[in-house]
Amino acid sequence: MATTEPLSRAYLLHARPYRETSLLLDLLCEDHGRIAAVARVGGRTGQAKRSQLQPFRPLLVGLSGHSSLRTLSQLDAPSLPLPITGDALFGGLYINELCQRLLSEGQALEGLFESYHQALMALAAEQELQRCLRHFELRLLQSQGHLPPLWQDAQGIDIVAQQHYAWRTGVGMLPIAGVGYCGEMLLAWQKQALATPEQLRQAKHLIRTVLRPLLGNKPLHSRTLFQKQRGRHEHSSGR
Repeated sequence: MATTEPLSRAYLLHARPYRETSLLLDLLCEDHGRIAAVARVGGRTGQAKRSQLQPFRPLLVGLSGHSSLRTLSQLDAPSLPLPITGDALFGGLYINELCQRLLSEGQALEGLFESYHQALMALAAEQELQRCLRHFELRLLQSQGHLPPLWQDAQGIDIVAQQHYAWRTGVGMLPIAGVGYCGEMLLAWQKQALATPEQLRQAKHLIRTVLRPLLGNKPLHSRTLFQKQRGRHEHSSGR
């Protein structure tokens, strides 16, 4: 019989029905990274487990098995789901989808779980949405090596605040003479200190450029949902 590992802090990224009395879970665990697991939710005990399995809820999970599909053998939900609502809810769904699409199973990246937790806390505290997303995206992509630290350009030369730079896939940031990403923005972003609307605009453009080849042609479902919701809101308000 497979032994259960020690409890690990976790969040639920996604759940879907699996067979008749189970759920197939996508979990982000502090100790294991992104993990697929089966949760049996039949019967009274299973229904209680189902009610605990909610996105944005801090969990403690015990996993058993050694295959790529684990079994959720222990579950504790020590607190309620974080109160993420409105546009921030779409932001939370977006970072969940990014984790699902970009993280390999079983890839435990140092500090990423805490970065994810802090991003959810910021969304729950109603901090500025675009800043929250850009800061998490940077941590996620840098933890995987898709973005280098923004202190230096591709040639190992320190980023200069007054200089402009271009992103070259597979190379990095290169100084240019024309209009590009401002060095001041890159330095502020690396320090998690994006401040102005222009800095946020440039960071959003850069992150989408970096994500495009990583995500391929399949659109992000969370982004599509947000655009539809915004369109309905603008239509109902007459804008």
